[in-house]
Amino acid sequence: MADPNAAILVVDDVAENRDLLIRRLKRYGFSRIDEAANGHEALAAIAKTPYDLVLLDIMMPELDGFGVLDALRADGTIHDLPVIVVSALNEIDPVVRCIELGADDFIFKPFNPTLLRARVMTTLEKKALRDRTRDELRRKQLELNEARTLQLALVPPPFEGEVAGRAIAIDALLEPAKEVGGDLVDYFTVGEDLMVLVIGDVSDKGAAAALMMARTHAMCRSLASRPDAPALFGDPARAVSMVNDALARGNAGCMFVTFLLAVLHAPSGQLAYVRAGHVAPFLRGADGEVTRLNGFGGPALGIMEEFPYRSASATLAPGDRLLVVTDGFTEAQNAGETLYGEERLSALFAALGAEKASPLHRLVRDVRAFEEGLPAFDDMAAILLTLMPDTDKP
Repeated sequence: MADPNAAILVVDDVAENRDLLIRRLKRYGFSRIDEAANGHEALAAIAKTPYDLVLLDIMMPELDGFGVLDALRADGTIHDLPVIVVSALNEIDPVVRCIELGADDFIFKPFNPTLLRARVMTTLEKKALRDRTRDELRRKQLELNEARTLQLALVPPPFEGEVAGRAIAIDALLEPAKEVGGDLVDYFTVGEDLMVLVIGDVSDKGAAAALMMARTHAMCRSLASRPDAPALFGDPARAVSMVNDALARGNAGCMFVTFLLAVLHAPSGQLAYVRAGHVAPFLRGADGEVTRLNGFGGPALGIMEEFPYRSASATLAPGDRLLVVTDGFTEAQNAGETLYGEERLSALFAALGAEKASPLHRLVRDVRAFEEGLPAFDDMAAILLTLMPDTDKP
């Protein structure tokens, strides 16, 4: 049923017509009824009062009904304010024009009281449903915005300092394609000489992927708080296996996480890493040459329990840079559906100088330019580790 407290505006230049409509509306149980004698009065009243319905005549002096509809459409009011045109014009062209301008319905004069009641009640019920839907969407949007803020807060700030006497700089970036996403990026120290890098990409987007991401992130952090964390992360395959088993158990949604865990032994520069279905990291030497760390440790996490993951290793020297990204970079597409690709990313990474400033935002800008204004294809996450030259120790 329509709300009897709905506010209704009756617009007609003939006082007798306004009086007839108002009396009918009162019989239907409505009491909040205003009236206007022309289009200018109607627009002034609408600007001051949030009406639920307007009954609008077409043929009026000064500003006719077409002008009122055009003004309401121009400022967007017509999207929230239903209008029923009540007019003596009985040709199809005025009806079509009113509907094109945004009117919800059209009733010919002299109107049938039963038809008027049905049209008014139905229009008000539709507006109430739209208002409830709009309020619910607004509430959900606020919740998603809050979730995005919390998710981005999980990304650690840039780091530049020493770990076991080794000068290190780290930067991390996360850009969800929607309000929230399924990429994760993190780093933390374990013991006195280990720096751990974590990056992952959940197999979906949106809220469900964000929850899976948060669960994976929490597991990694919980492992770092264990008393045996130095020994555990000293063997990264063991740590990855534990996270995988936890994610695979009860995984009714069959979601999985491509994942890379890298552990740097700072004093020696030895890097042990496990690549679980993830994009191979890019290693840029001090000479600018870029190579790939292609060691494959196993499938994405969450697919099967008790998989025997394996670690691979590399040696980093002062001046080297390690870049790890999710496929939101490499699989970005332009209007021609061409992929940005790993080769393009590798070439841009190679062209970067050895400056301390992080190139992550430059990489993002290059991808966005490649996409030519298209919506973001996927979440984007990246982490950059730099072993500072000995002369650049902080």
